[in-house]
Amino acid sequence: MPEGPEVRKYADALDEVLSGRLILSLEARTKDARRWLEQNEKQIVGRRVERVISHGKHLIGYIANAFFFHSHLMMWGRWQTFTMSTQSKHKSNAPWLPEKDRRERARIVVKNGAAILLSAPIFNVGHGNPYELIGILATLGPDALPYRGRFNAREFQRRLFLPEHQGETIGAALLNQQIVAGLGNYLRAEILFACKLNPWLTISDLTMRNLSCLTRTIPRLAAAAYKRGATATESDRERMASDPALVYQPGREYGTRHLVFRRTNLPCLRCGEKIRQLRQRTIQRDDEEDERTRIVYFCAKCQDVNPD
Repeated sequence: MPEGPEVRKYADALDEVLSGRLILSLEARTKDARRWLEQNEKQIVGRRVERVISHGKHLIGYIANAFFFHSHLMMWGRWQTFTMSTQSKHKSNAPWLPEKDRRERARIVVKNGAAILLSAPIFNVGHGNPYELIGILATLGPDALPYRGRFNAREFQRRLFLPEHQGETIGAALLNQQIVAGLGNYLRAEILFACKLNPWLTISDLTMRNLSCLTRTIPRLAAAAYKRGATATESDRERMASDPALVYQPGREYGTRHLVFRRTNLPCLRCGEKIRQLRQRTIQRDDEEDERTRIVYFCAKCQDVNPD
């Protein structure tokens, strides 16, 4: 599933192609959006896209006169953006766009540009405040990748220490979008490793030092993943790239992106012990995922885990 940094990149791409331009057409195949467009399509065509943003794993496009569109990519969804080439600008039947296929869920066309949503089951269109009309948006915690200012550490801590979370594990809590928005499996694993935290430590057992590390590391690693496509530092990546014993397939850039995520049985770069993986029970309250257990990657020595 795309996590916050990947959804932010999609939002950036849509913002560049769509914002400031009038909508020529907007089509959708998801049930609710299709029904809404059957009654309201004429109201939205001709409106200007104002901006496209992300909040955690959610993408929101704001359209003039309080219209909006919203998507959640779930596990397999992705956005594609297109611009009309100079060679085809004189043609009126938009041959620069691909033919529709069974994966397509939405298509937004503006002058000289378009965005197509593939394989995502959640796409909404509406009028009003999306945070009031789409229930899940109102529940989201602070974004791990804020647009302006600092990560809202105070709100993160308030949500984390609500009474209902005290018996939960920190590994499960970091996947709860109501506590912090945008973290998924790879960011969760990398954050816990960076803070030397046992994923099975309960919220009630967190120390102030643990909490301080989390509030620093969450936005730092989310920003690193957004800017560099990796949570590992450049020096760690160079070390992995130069030592075949530290990666599964030497020469593959992907294998150097993270320190524990998907590095099972490879040496920990900090202590040399093998990275481990186990399934951990999670608590889902936002209907974003069907899974109730997720694989968590960790270094048993660095994170004080007894895997047996």
